[in-house]
Amino acid sequence: MIIRDIMTTQLVTVAPDDTLARAISLFRQHHFHHLPVARSVSVRDPQPDDQERRKVQRVLAGVLTSQDIDLQAALARQNPAAAGQQSWQERLVAEVMHRGLIRVTPTTSVAAAAQILVERNLTYLPVVEYAAEQEPALAEQQAILVGLVTRSDLLMALSRAMGAFEPGMQLNLALPLGDMSFLARTLLLAAELHISVRSILAVPVDDGVPRVATLRLGTINPAPLLMRLQKEGIQYSFGNALVEGE
Repeated sequence: MIIRDIMTTQLVTVAPDDTLARAISLFRQHHFHHLPVARSVSVRDPQPDDQERRKVQRVLAGVLTSQDIDLQAALARQNPAAAGQQSWQERLVAEVMHRGLIRVTPTTSVAAAAQILVERNLTYLPVVEYAAEQEPALAEQQAILVGLVTRSDLLMALSRAMGAFEPGMQLNLALPLGDMSFLARTLLLAAELHISVRSILAVPVDDGVPRVATLRLGTINPAPLLMRLQKEGIQYSFGNALVEGE
């Protein structure tokens, strides 16, 4: 799974020369915690008929967060004399926004994006594309904003991958010493019984060996499969403790 599959593309943005007052209005209206800052540029849009057409793209300039707004308000309260000269809300977004951003592309893997979010303690990542024909230095300046991915997007993707939004049940299989033959046999039994398996997750623990495989079954009546697992001595659970087949 890649970022293109889960990113948000319907973006609300502010421009670098917008005021903080406008950004505050957008934060309140949409209940956001961060706003991408982008400037619009007109670029040539190649057409099959070779007609010269233009389209507008958004070049990423930075990100403004609700914490940035709170900080500016706090500073104004601490220094009312300076605030009297110019309302802090009339400051430009470009003066406050974060410029040095970590960003990903639509083809970045979801796993890599999740690692970045956790390691850097971030809650969002801008998603950008670069024109292939641009020089590297120019491409960095012309990062076209195409989306945004947040921790919530990643959690929703995990939930969907685990089949949380589909009817069925979760089955946990014990994998002694990481032996995947138990998982393989279970999948064969499910196929024989015409029970669909919506997702499979086997996560390695500290030693790099998965001890449990989690399956999302597309049925609310797993009794036939459970009986076969017990008969073949395959440990499973769909609650807390693993049940060992008799």
